[in-house]
Amino acid sequence: MPLGRLQTLLIDKLEEMNRLTAEQRAAIVATPQDLPGEALDQMLQKEYRLTPFQILLGKSKAYGIAPFLVSRYKINNGTFERLDRAFCQQNVVLPVGQIGDTIIVALANPFELSVTAKIGEVTGKRVVRLLSIEKDIRDKLAADANRESQQFDDVVDKIGVEFKEVEKELEGEDSTSEESAPIILLANRIIEDAYLSGASDIHVEPWEKEVVVRYRIDGNCQEKLRLPSKVGPALVARLKIMCNLDIAERRLPQDGRIIFKNYTRKNVDIDLRVSTAPLNHGEGVVMRILDKQKSTLPLPMLGFSEENLAKYREVIRQPYGMILHCGPTGSGKSMTLYSALNEINSPELVIRTAEDPIEYTLAGINQMQMHRQIGLTFAAALRAFLRQDPDIVLVGEIRDKETADIAVEARSPASRTWASSRS
Repeated sequence: MPLGRLQTLLIDKLEEMNRLTAEQRAAIVATPQDLPGEALDQMLQKEYRLTPFQILLGKSKAYGIAPFLVSRYKINNGTFERLDRAFCQQNVVLPVGQIGDTIIVALANPFELSVTAKIGEVTGKRVVRLLSIEKDIRDKLAADANRESQQFDDVVDKIGVEFKEVEKELEGEDSTSEESAPIILLANRIIEDAYLSGASDIHVEPWEKEVVVRYRIDGNCQEKLRLPSKVGPALVARLKIMCNLDIAERRLPQDGRIIFKNYTRKNVDIDLRVSTAPLNHGEGVVMRILDKQKSTLPLPMLGFSEENLAKYREVIRQPYGMILHCGPTGSGKSMTLYSALNEINSPELVIRTAEDPIEYTLAGINQMQMHRQIGLTFAAALRAFLRQDPDIVLVGEIRDKETADIAVEARSPASRTWASSRS
């Protein structure tokens, strides 16, 4: 029995993508027996040297379903809010997002309509399917189950007590010193736990009688732990030491950056953008997590409608002009700009970026880190770029009139300016 219609369609798409030659395609299609999907995938990998990702892209084009790399997705506290882990393991499915009345799920077999129907019934939401590699889904679910069982064991090893009992440990130590062992372990543990939870921001907030630590996950703040108020100054001082801020200055806001790999032996390669501010009950700290291992996404995976995606692609290819991305913190301005740069990046274009901080390193693009302490501001960077024959200039943030003026002046017929700004 020859290959099925969907399998033949996959082989045709792989040939269109130049992953198979016409001779190879003919040999596969002429296979005398009907191969199960898994057997066909194994044959393509072993005999024709295709990678699982190449096969995934071929299936995506053949089936008309967007691909999703589950291996790069970070499971967080809200992942199994609508679909429990047991259901996901049984059906090899992973919820990767929720938008309004829609739930987005990654699965390996998009044609098992009974699973999609069950997800809609359980969640009460419309289901959007993304195509993923089955092994990646199984590995992600297994890894998360293992992490879940060890999460608080790690806290016990690091601090000697779970978060809610931290006060008992601190009472026996010098909790007023930012260099005391429990404070160092506590600061590291908060950052590590927030990263593993998929948080984008960490808030350390002094209240009247206690200090509250909250994580922002999927846009919503979630309270993680409460500490006695006397721990607050030591914890804030420790965080300020980690980003080389003045621990004696408590009256003015300060900004800094933590390169976390300098403070942990774990494979957590992240930076944190740190902002401190004097509040009514002490200093508060907010840390934005910048995952250096995370890569940008292709534009079609950012949630554009087909019409808006076509318009945006047309705009970013204009020979001159200015594009402004406006929105609140965490709304995706930088990710969209990076994805756009990746799409049009080529050896024919000279691209310069001015960023504070550089969130993701992009191959083939020259990026500049701002240093306000020595006078390297966005305005100074823009003035320098205009003398370096750029085709595209990306400004990480327009914060003042001078930067805005230079950015507007830079949108000449010889170059383009892209910028983001909080609204």
